[in-house]
Amino acid sequence: MKPERFFYTGAGALFLVLTFLGFQKYIFEGRHVDASPIDTRMASTVAVHSASVFAWYVLYFVQSLLIAGRNRRLHMKLGWSVLVVSSMIAVTGPLVAIRSTRSSAFGVAVFDWPGPQFLLIMLAEILLFVAFVAIGVLYRQRPRVHRPMMMLAGLTMISGATGRIAWVNSIFGFHTWTALFGPVVALGALLLLVRSLMTRRLDRELAYGYAGLALVTVVVARLAGTAGWVQLAGMILKF
Repeated sequence: MKPERFFYTGAGALFLVLTFLGFQKYIFEGRHVDASPIDTRMASTVAVHSASVFAWYVLYFVQSLLIAGRNRRLHMKLGWSVLVVSSMIAVTGPLVAIRSTRSSAFGVAVFDWPGPQFLLIMLAEILLFVAFVAIGVLYRQRPRVHRPMMMLAGLTMISGATGRIAWVNSIFGFHTWTALFGPVVALGALLLLVRSLMTRRLDRELAYGYAGLALVTVVVARLAGTAGWVQLAGMILKF
């Protein structure tokens, strides 16, 4: 097999490793990374959301492995489970974002972002995830589009893990844009570079998707600090 066939499998394995490293406190102790307990009022929502996200990464890895092994028939059968898992993420993600921002653990600041501003970042990640999944599903018969879109969907959510890994914070810091988006943008650039070296050409679909992700992160970082968003976030948090 050509080495490039294992590119997406390797990306899936990397996502799983980062997720495990970032959420090991939650997995083994049921606590936040700082060892503080999860608010009991939102424990069930957090459990469903985290299970859905972890299921997504496992499913993505398995699906990529099936394609690398040329088992396209089973890949197609499992493909519809993506809609179930992604729908659960799309529903529980905003709930966790809003309830987390309301809780005392997120009320003061997260990565130096005031809670209401951090809310926009969390919601934007879910919207990006849904957008990439939707494109990937619509173009499921076109692998050149489908594969990078599904990988980018996983990349949009990885900041939740990287933001909780000490050695990542030692590189990107623990403040504002660089702490949250720096690892995602850097990892996306690395994946694009590796893919281009493997295929000896620029993967345009992956490049376009990555450029869109990077642009959204910059726009979100700018909007999060505006008075207009802070006011709107206050209205959202009242419901």
